[in-house]
Amino acid sequence: MNLSKAATAPQYVDGCFTLYDKVNVSDGDYQEIRLKKRDIPPIWYRELSVYDRTQLQFEQAHKEVTIKLSIPQWDGVDSNCVLMINGKQHDVFNATQIISKTGYRETEITCVSPEMNYEVEK
Repeated sequence: MNLSKAATAPQYVDGCFTLYDKVNVSDGDYQEIRLKKRDIPPIWYRELSVYDRTQLQFEQAHKEVTIKLSIPQWDGVDSNCVLMINGKQHDVFNATQIISKTGYRETEITCVSPEMNYEVEK
């Protein structure tokens, strides 16, 4: 076996995020979306490039891609989530399960600017 061609496992060392869920809070007639922190440790990620074509498609839909990242495959992230990275909120636009070019199962997450700065539940 030629070790120089052996696939190396992806490294998730670019940063970590805390995962929040969007929850509807009702106070009589008033409805509000707040963030509720998941009871899990921070998740490490690898940052991915956002290509010009992708950026253009999102701009045409009036969305701003804030970050695209990859984590080990996990189906616990969806478009009802918000990632908190260095105190900044990133609204999950989509999370896609993939098999990387080197054969590793990963989840790619594309985040956009949130429509508002959500209040975090205590």
